[in-house]
Amino acid sequence: MRSIRVERSVATAVRPSPRVLETAAMFGLGVDDQRRLQLVPPCEIPLPQGAVVFVTGPSGGGKSTILALIGEQCEMNSIGVIRFDQQPAMSEVPLVDVFDLPLSRVTSLLAMAGLGDAFVMLRCPCELSDGQRYRLRLAQTIELAEREDAGAVILADEFGSTLDRQTAQIMARNVYRWARRSGHTFVAATSHDDLLEALQPQVLVYKGLGEQMEVVQQ
Repeated sequence: MRSIRVERSVATAVRPSPRVLETAAMFGLGVDDQRRLQLVPPCEIPLPQGAVVFVTGPSGGGKSTILALIGEQCEMNSIGVIRFDQQPAMSEVPLVDVFDLPLSRVTSLLAMAGLGDAFVMLRCPCELSDGQRYRLRLAQTIELAEREDAGAVILADEFGSTLDRQTAQIMARNVYRWARRSGHTFVAATSHDDLLEALQPQVLVYKGLGEQMEVVQQ
């Protein structure tokens, strides 16, 4: 099974102004001129093909940094990467005309993204709600991945965060089934751990605050 190694630390320093020194003295802290802050401790993250990798933990813990590191390492190792949040704008045409595919495939793709209602499929992207546009971007990402050889890595930061929880869980189940069928790896990062059961990840990455990090392979 393929895996990548990630790690990120940065140099940080506190300018010892009078107020900084006073605050440090109040709490019995010392003030270092410079130290290294370990944002992501060194670890191996498996990227099994045809599976979901779920990155979770509290806001501010470093989930987005982990996704960025996965993308960098994949590109360095010639593994195809598709970033969910960096898809190009779509033409303002009815959804059934957005994708240059046979109509049966387009309707199947839209249905998988929760856009299978006939009235919705005849709308243009600008006429959709924010949640519907998010789901359309998911369909766009999946369509792009299917042009690649099996084994591409899809990175989805804040996966399902803008959706209501019921819709997010439906999308998560669809993503799990699609990853199994396609042979691609879907890396989803979100603080919403209610998606764990629906995504059925083969790899769970928990990134807490500070240096706390755990990687569990199911």
